[in-house]
Amino acid sequence: MKNILFKSLIFCVIGLVGCKSKQTTAVQKDGTTIEFNEKTFDPYFKGLGTEPFWNIEIDDYFIVYKDLEGNSEVFPVNRIDQAQDANVQRITSENSRNQILVTISKQSCSDGMSDNNYDFKIEIALSGKTIQLNEKGCGSFIVPKKLQASWELTMFNGKEIAKNKYLKTPYLTFESKENRLSGNASCNGINGRFFIQNKTLRFSQLATTRMMCVHENMEEAFLNELPKITNYKVVNDELQLFSGDELKMKMKKMGKAE
Repeated sequence: MKNILFKSLIFCVIGLVGCKSKQTTAVQKDGTTIEFNEKTFDPYFKGLGTEPFWNIEIDDYFIVYKDLEGNSEVFPVNRIDQAQDANVQRITSENSRNQILVTISKQSCSDGMSDNNYDFKIEIALSGKTIQLNEKGCGSFIVPKKLQASWELTMFNGKEIAKNKYLKTPYLTFESKENRLSGNASCNGINGRFFIQNKTLRFSQLATTRMMCVHENMEEAFLNELPKITNYKVVNDELQLFSGDELKMKMKKMGKAE
C-alpha cells in the first residue's frame, strides 16, 4: 500500500512540474523586468526534502523547484514577509500555471538520510489547477557566487577614495568555505567570518596582524566601520555596504576568491 501511495505522489509531482517554465519574468520595483536565465541564476538559499526527493533554490528574483526526476518549475519572487524576530520568513510567488509558498524557519534540521545538519527548516506549498502539494525539508543560506570575490574600497562614508591615495587600499575577500573573510585594512591584514542571510551581512571575529603602520593609511576608520555593516547589494561589479539604509562603502571587484 505504501509503495502505491509513494508512486502516486511521485506521479502527481511529475505532473505538476513536467512542463519547464524557463521564460519566467520577474518585475522589479522600478518596473524593469528580468528574464530567468539558468546560467546566471545565483541562489542565496538551498533547501531539500526526502520521500519524495526534491530541492529548491532561491535568489533575489526567482525560486526554482525541482522534483525527483529533475523536472523544474520556475517562479518569480513576488513577496517576502519576515517575522519581527527575523526567525521566520515567507516567500510567495506564482507563475502562469501554479503558485508556491515557501516558509523558512530558524530551527536545527536533519534530512533523515545522512549526517548533514542544517540551520533552517523549510516548508513548501505548491498549488495549481489540478493538484496541491505540501512538503517539509531542511536548508541553508549560502554565499552567492556574485559575492565570492576580492573587493577594493572606492568610496568611504560618502567620500571617493582616490587611486593610489594610500600605499595599501583596503580590500575584502569573501570565501564560501565556512564564510571566511580576509583582506587588508590599509596596513594590516584582516581575517574573520561573516554572517549572510539573503541581503543581510554582518562581520564577526575580526582580527588583524600587528605590523607598525608608518605610511599614511585609513586602517582605524575602516576597522571601526566594518562592525556597523548590516546589509549589502551587488550591482554589476560593485559591492555596496550599508548600515541600515545608509550607504557606507562602495568596493570594486578585483577578482574571484580562491
